[in-house]
Order: sequence, then C-alpha cells, then structure tokens
Amino acid sequence: MAKQSVLPEKPAAGDFAVARAARDRAKFLALATEWRAQHGAMSSISEMSMLPAYQKIIGMGEAAIPLILDELKAEGDEPDQWFWALRAIAEANPVAPEDQGNFRKMAQAWIAWGTRAGYAG
Repeated sequence: MAKQSVLPEKPAAGDFAVARAARDRAKFLALATEWRAQHGAMSSISEMSMLPAYQKIIGMGEAAIPLILDELKAEGDEPDQWFWALRAIAEANPVAPEDQGNFRKMAQAWIAWGTRAGYAG
C-alpha cells in the first residue's frame, strides 16, 4: 500500500499573489487611516510626509502605487497629499510644471501615468 503524504497540497502561485495583494491592501488602508488621523488639519506637506504612517506607506514600495492611485480616484476633485509618496516610490513626476499645486490636475496626471505604466486600469 502506498504511503500518503501528510503535507497539504501546494497552493497555486496565483493564490499567493491574491493573498499578498489582500494583505497589502489591508495594511495600506490601516496606514492611510492612521495617517489621516495624524495629519488632521496640518497644512505642511513636508510635515505630513514625515508622519510615521506615511513613511510606512512609502516603505511598502511598488505595492503601494496602485493602492494610492485607487485612493486618488476615490477622492475625486479633493485628492489628499499622496504625491510625495508617489514621487518617492515611482521615482517619477508626471505632473506638468504649470499644474504643480493644483491637486486635482496633479491627481489626474498621476492616474494617467499609472494607467500607462500598468499600475491602474
């Protein structure tokens, strides 16, 4: 009689990717909520970007890019200050010089960049 393995079947590679994406999303959402609570009515982007939760989002690396772009889409005409994080992670800045400071146009530029770069659909 053949001996049966006591090890569970190896999950498919796609299962790992789905689980990782779910963990990344949960982590990001928790950090974004924490960051918003930390920055409150703070107006300085320099100060906001140095808050621990924001730094942890940057630390997530490329995994955070589609999540930040989703936030920008959801925030519509009143996007939050995700631009510093995107520049730090993506090492890019698709915002035209004349649009710097116009958060709606900055968000639109990043969303368009994300679509071209395969981060957003």
